[in-house]
Amino acid sequence: MTARSLTELVDEASSWTPVDWWRLELRSFSRTPAQRPLAVLAPAEAMSEHRGVTLGSFIQGLAYLFAVAAPVIAAAAMVRWVLGDTAYDFPLAFAGTVTLVSLLVTGWSELQRLRHPRASRASAVRMLALIHVIPGLITALIALTAGAPFLQGGAWVWIAVVAADIVVHVVILIRGPLPAGGPQNERENLQWSIREIPPGTLAEITARRDAAIRRLADRGLIEPGTATRALTTAPGELALTLAPELQKSDPQRSR
Repeated sequence: MTARSLTELVDEASSWTPVDWWRLELRSFSRTPAQRPLAVLAPAEAMSEHRGVTLGSFIQGLAYLFAVAAPVIAAAAMVRWVLGDTAYDFPLAFAGTVTLVSLLVTGWSELQRLRHPRASRASAVRMLALIHVIPGLITALIALTAGAPFLQGGAWVWIAVVAADIVVHVVILIRGPLPAGGPQNERENLQWSIREIPPGTLAEITARRDAAIRRLADRGLIEPGTATRALTTAPGELALTLAPELQKSDPQRSR
């Protein structure tokens, strides 16, 4: 985000409202991963400053969407087969293949979680586990019963893949949504994201933010005391300090 962009936000304002603090901070962290956890806390009125979908986030979103849908697709193929003519087109290889791809996406997600720990919502973790475990059990049950005569050659490899996906998501469910030694709620997610920004980049972001705050004071849009208070806030804490009443999410909801 350029200094001009922050200057435009200030120069276009005829007054300065609490939501504008959120807009300024979101704009300050544009093009950094920290904008996402900040957006989770920001009010809807400020979300026009969120950078939205990028090519990278779009591809990642598609991968995660496939990882969620794959176990259901696999189980649906097995159910369709067992309800039809079970003498032909045993779909275990198909079910195993899509589950394997899903498992690889899960592995990548877990690697990213180790590199960048983040708190998740317990409800989301439970839902994701159920979406994998229940369809996986259906796939395995059909394969081991109605499909038993077709388990020849490498067919058992696909059973192992489905079983591995079930086990991985049971482990994730048992582990829970909060990483040990990592952030424990949405506000701490933001703090960790800020710490992961390279120091030089963070210094530039802070300098541009502070310049915008001084310009607000020069234009008389904020009181000198408010400007002083704003300038002393840590990066990522500006809106939470100056307009906490607009915070969208309760940090404790991650539990």
